[in-house]
Amino acid sequence: MAEFNPFINDFNKLRNFSRLVYLYGCYSREDAELFKIGKRTFDEELRRMRVFLKEDEYLSVEREGKKVLPCIVEDFFKEVENPLINIYFSKTSTPLQTTLFFMILQILNSSKNKRATTNEIVDKIYFALDERTKDKAIDSSIKRTLKEMQSIGVIKFLKKEKVYVLSNTIEKLFSGFSKDEIKDIYLSVLFFINTNVPNVPGWFLKESLEKYLLKNGEEEFVKEANQLFWFTYVPHHYVLDEELVWRFWQAASEGRKTKVWYYPRGKNESKEYTCIPLRIIYDVKLGRWYFIVLNERAINTLPASRVEKIEILDETFDKNIFKEYWKVIEKCFFVSVPLKKTGFKRVKLRFILDDKDASFNFVLNRVKRELKGADIKQVSQNEFVVEYELSNLKEFKPWLRSFSHRVVVEGGSEASSKLRQEIIEEWKEILRNYGDI
Repeated sequence: MAEFNPFINDFNKLRNFSRLVYLYGCYSREDAELFKIGKRTFDEELRRMRVFLKEDEYLSVEREGKKVLPCIVEDFFKEVENPLINIYFSKTSTPLQTTLFFMILQILNSSKNKRATTNEIVDKIYFALDERTKDKAIDSSIKRTLKEMQSIGVIKFLKKEKVYVLSNTIEKLFSGFSKDEIKDIYLSVLFFINTNVPNVPGWFLKESLEKYLLKNGEEEFVKEANQLFWFTYVPHHYVLDEELVWRFWQAASEGRKTKVWYYPRGKNESKEYTCIPLRIIYDVKLGRWYFIVLNERAINTLPASRVEKIEILDETFDKNIFKEYWKVIEKCFFVSVPLKKTGFKRVKLRFILDDKDASFNFVLNRVKRELKGADIKQVSQNEFVVEYELSNLKEFKPWLRSFSHRVVVEGGSEASSKLRQEIIEEWKEILRNYGDI
């Protein structure tokens, strides 16, 4: 039987599986077949999550009859960790690459002046490895690992001396700060990685700072710092899609087209789209990423949670195309873009405020801030009328409900009348549920 390998080169499969467990779980291995995930794949991906997620802390199981349902459990009142970050440790590595990585670090760290030639590194690695591994002719693997360690700044190659040296990047970076300054930076990073996005790099910075502080005897401070904040119900799952976000951003900034593997709504099989990346949107409330793309002269919005993977193509596009579609995107209320046939829909709203709301018109200021380009007419201190073009009525309704009794949808246009009737019917249903009708 083949030995289980927790490391993977293709992170997309584990990302999709993690979404099922964290966002939609708990699904059993029998349920997973509905998502085109085989039982063997289910077992392997779950095993990887157990390796990297600290099973006794975050990964749990529930039972439904004979079904075993895996799930991720978090206690928001005990810690401020994002456990899903650890899943990234499984990415783009193999047991041999990991072994070589740490062996090279040990060789350089124990060598005189923290340096060694390629031949010295190869000889010491061959001396330490078992006979079965030596037979694999690993010279090329060692050189690839050295190149990778160079690219991420762990080691440097000095051309004149023809030796590799440890960079000591973290030590040099932090050595210019006092201990109190390092503590302040740690607290700031701890706060912002939970409140700003994207933040996977921030979590790794937090870990480096933490190791530096612990090395300098600050165990008590680190413990107290992690008890200082309570980020209740932070949507941690957005980190699963951050690699896709960076790839999308890279393609857009370089003016290169992308190929996107995407699951359309209600479908269990992905479709391929070749498209131009236009904009990234982040929904702060729900922790969701969206990609706005141009596909065959039509603008579409793709939720990142349904994107399997993104490939950056060699084919380029003229960045001036952004200007052509910017006005359309800027008019979209949130993420929905107008359909070719219907375009934007115009609605009319009347805001009527209580006297206590009108002393300083927070409602009016919010409408001005959030409905860009809206036509606003002030009727009185307590009343104003808004006309606005929408790309999607359904998407607009939760925002509208947030004003409670202070806003009424008026008739006039077909879209406005439709929105008004839908809200009336929904309120009737709510009242029926509570026994008021």
